[in-house]
Amino acid sequence: MIATPDRYELNATSRVGLILAGAAFVLAACAGATNPSPRAVIVFALAFPLLWVAFATFISLRTIRGLKILNVDLPERTRALGGFRLRLTLAYDGSFFPAVGILANARFSTDEVEIAGGPWDEIPLLDGGRAAHAEWEVLAKQRGRLYVGPFRAAIELPGSALRATAVFDGVHTVTVLPATFQLEPFADALLSGRHVAEGRYHKTPVATEEYVGAREYRPGDSPKLIHRVLSLRSRDPNELYVREFQDPSRDDLCIVLDTAAPLDGDSSAHQYRLEKAICFVAALCRTFAARRLTVRFVCQRGSRDVLSLRVRPLDAELDRLEVALSQIGLGGDRKVIGRLLHAEVRRHGSAVIFVSLRSREAVEQQRLRVVTLTPDHVPIFTHEVVAR
Repeated sequence: MIATPDRYELNATSRVGLILAGAAFVLAACAGATNPSPRAVIVFALAFPLLWVAFATFISLRTIRGLKILNVDLPERTRALGGFRLRLTLAYDGSFFPAVGILANARFSTDEVEIAGGPWDEIPLLDGGRAAHAEWEVLAKQRGRLYVGPFRAAIELPGSALRATAVFDGVHTVTVLPATFQLEPFADALLSGRHVAEGRYHKTPVATEEYVGAREYRPGDSPKLIHRVLSLRSRDPNELYVREFQDPSRDDLCIVLDTAAPLDGDSSAHQYRLEKAICFVAALCRTFAARRLTVRFVCQRGSRDVLSLRVRPLDAELDRLEVALSQIGLGGDRKVIGRLLHAEVRRHGSAVIFVSLRSREAVEQQRLRVVTLTPDHVPIFTHEVVAR
């Protein structure tokens, strides 16, 4: 990647104090000389600062046109509450004068917030035909899209009347995934239905099911499913293992995320609840996927936009879920979410988990066979928030 400046910005600088200080120094030096000519002292005292200002301004304008970007090194994805290193590689193709005192910065923005001027990083000296790096440590606090750019490189020699800035309008996008929640071991207790009580609807596997592994025996499992080899190898003679089969075309449970703004609290409280709920949903899906369960995730993203993802125990599908979660906002409608809950209950029976943003469970949800988690339940099941 090689990018040349898209435009240049010239800003006037105030150097009156520097010029006066230089003139005073020259006058003091000339006053101490033997038989100085008054006319020569006055001409030199006026000419030298002006010539230096003109020379420094010329060098600043000439060197700024030789700068270009060789590479911008940043990740495509990161996580909320996590940081990454941004490296900007600048090259200088001038041959007459080196570039002195380069200041570089980048603009950071999201869909809602923009940081007009980020911190400046200095490159003290850059010779012609060479390249140097400017680096920043960036902390992403909020999920979504983080836009990095435009980039600016400024040169302002001491005494220059202008601050010359090269602007590179290229913008790079970093997807900020939800923060990582580590759940408590008893989070598996949220499962209800066949994977807790019987472990399966059918006592013996049907033709459409596939063998997915072995697990400990649960009350209700068929004796025909006992894994004899693993059971005999167990140290505890009373511990049995059974073979587990799964239909690849069927979902094990459904997680419905509430995206409708509650009636209580202000907008900042609603957004905070949504952020916790999204991180919690991502952790739930990772936990259940580790148990070889297939999760159906449903939420409403807009007035006519309902997201439905089938997440199987695959890293690619978990990654696709987190990318989708990074773009979800408070765009749901209470009635639409209620209809989604009814549809999922009819489809899955009691294996439905509803992650709500309300502080209390609604009356209409109490009549459904679902597990409702309010914002107060999230800290109970969360062991740790991983910050990197």
